[in-house]
Amino acid sequence: MRQEDKWAEKRRHKRAYIRFPVECRGKSYWQCVEAHDISAGGLFLLTDKVEPPQTKLEIIFTFHKRLIHAEAQVVWSRMKPGKDETGSMQPAGMGIMFTRLIPLGSKDFIDELVKMMEEKSDV
Repeated sequence: MRQEDKWAEKRRHKRAYIRFPVECRGKSYWQCVEAHDISAGGLFLLTDKVEPPQTKLEIIFTFHKRLIHAEAQVVWSRMKPGKDETGSMQPAGMGIMFTRLIPLGSKDFIDELVKMMEEKSDV
């Protein structure tokens, strides 16, 4: 089984692989980075300036013309690009879990867009 398939089984939310800019703030940390993918539960940020797991972050981004502000935490991080168990190269970055999304309804909004993008890619 491919690693992507294993992760997909563990995830609660479907993911859309789309890149967009994200502002990321921590206690003594600020950077503008690029998201690699998004789901209603979180996103993957492409960056070589990673924070350790459990670090709380503030995430701000515009997704399909809607400004979203999220309280979040780092779930996992990869300091530099490396190969996974299948030999595929994986970029440096952080897996981020949303703990609170503002405005209310953003989770459903993201979930609906991810589903629409998935349907479009199936066509």
